[in-house]
Order: sequence, then structure tokens, then C-alpha cells
Amino acid sequence: MSEWPLIVFTLAIQLAAGLALATTLFDRAAVSPGGAVRPLGLAIFPLAAIGLLASMFHLGRPLSAWKSLLNLGQSRLSLEVLLTMLFVAAAFSYSYSWWMNGTEHRFMIGIVTSLLAAAAVASSASIYVLPTQPAWNSGWVPVSFFGTALVLGGSAASALVHLKGPRNLLGYALAGALAGSLLVVVAAIWMIWTLSHGSPDAFAAARLQEALALVISRYSVWFGMYLFLTGIVPIAFAALLWITRNHAAFPGSSWALLLFCLAVSSGAVIGRKLMYLLVIS
Repeated sequence: MSEWPLIVFTLAIQLAAGLALATTLFDRAAVSPGGAVRPLGLAIFPLAAIGLLASMFHLGRPLSAWKSLLNLGQSRLSLEVLLTMLFVAAAFSYSYSWWMNGTEHRFMIGIVTSLLAAAAVASSASIYVLPTQPAWNSGWVPVSFFGTALVLGGSAASALVHLKGPRNLLGYALAGALAGSLLVVVAAIWMIWTLSHGSPDAFAAARLQEALALVISRYSVWFGMYLFLTGIVPIAFAALLWITRNHAAFPGSSWALLLFCLAVSSGAVIGRKLMYLLVIS
């Protein structure tokens, strides 16, 4: 079965989680939320729904996806499905509150949505931390997942805030993007350390060596692009956005911000594809 549905699922959920956190923070920090904040709030539910829908296509029988809930309490997959569905439901309520421009209880709905988003991302990461998959059986996977959520959400929020304001929110958005970039780099270093550290078990050690050779040799260029696009580009662009924060826009800002978001998104896709290749190959 192709891993692309899982790539779409994990990245869409993580982007929605990052946006939920950013929007909730903005809703509290902004005197008059609007401009870039409302589009961010409206985007949370569609992204989460796309992620949930994509996950079904990884199954041989998508219409039987509901059966994954039958082992709740015994299966990590069942817990992931439940928490993801709860997040999607909360995302619908939160996006709807932005659609209706309602302010009553919106901040509390945002907090609940953000907490469920974090739980959904954590449960998704736990699926891959398995002794049977030595390349994944490490803390770098959850660190990578949370880093991706922050860098995607922070980058999108930074771009929109820079274009539409309010500018007092730019610092929060950039902080999220930079925190995500740092976590991505930490996860990459942790992954290399895990792959090179070896294992007392002969089979696991052989798998780790194969995965290490895959990263540093066969797909080294792609690994470098992943680190550059999700680790270096956000840092460089954050510096540029901060320098120009008091200006209406810098030359070519709309296209530059779009390319920035596309670059970070492409880096996240490359990184997630490499993650699956560590085991599939």
C-alpha cells in the first residue's frame, strides 16, 4: 500500500494543529482579531478533514475504517483514530465560530481544539515508535511530528500576518516557526544518532545500518533539501520578516511569502517521505 495517504494525513493534521495553536494564541493576543487571523481559523477544519479523509485511503477497505475503533484501549491505532476524530470535530466548531464571527466562548473552543490537536499529533507519532521498527523506535519521531506542526503553522501564520496584520502578532508567529525549525533539526540529528548507534540485536543493527546508508548516501541530497527547506529557510525568512515588520511590504512580498510557504511545505513532504523510506526500503 502506498504511503502517500499517510503523508497527506500526517502533514494535514499537523498543519491544522499548528494553525489551531497559532489562531488561539492570536485570538487572545490581538485587540481586534481579524485580517490574517480569521483565514487561519477558517482553514483549520478543512485541513483536518482532508487529513482524516486521506487516512482512509491507506486501508484496503476505506469504508471499513470505522472498525479501527473497536480495539480502543488495546490498540494505539484505535486511540489515534479516536483522538483525530475528536480533533476534527473540535476544529469544525472552532472554524465555524470564526465563520460566524462569534466571539462568545471562541477562545475556550480554541484551547480545547489546540489540546486535542496536540493529543492527535502525539498519538499519531506513537504509532511509529515500535520495537519492530528500529529506525523509528526513538524519540526523534514525536519530536519531528511536533516540529513539523509548529514550522508549518508558524510559517503560514507569519506569511499572512505580514501581509494583512496586525503586526503585533508577527513575533508570536515567527517564534512558532523558529521553534518548529529547531525541533526539526534536533529530530534529524537524533535520527542520525539513532541509526548510527546500532543495537545489540543483530537484525535490528542490520536494519539500522541499512537505514543510515539510505540517508547519508542514496538519499543524501533529499535529506539535505529537507533540512534546508524546513530548518534553514524558516530561520532566514524569519530574520527578513522581522527586519521588514514595520514596512507595509518588501518588494515582491506576496510572491516571496507564497514561495516561502511552498518551500517549507515541500521540505515537510520530503522529510515525511524519507521517514517512510527508512522502513519501506
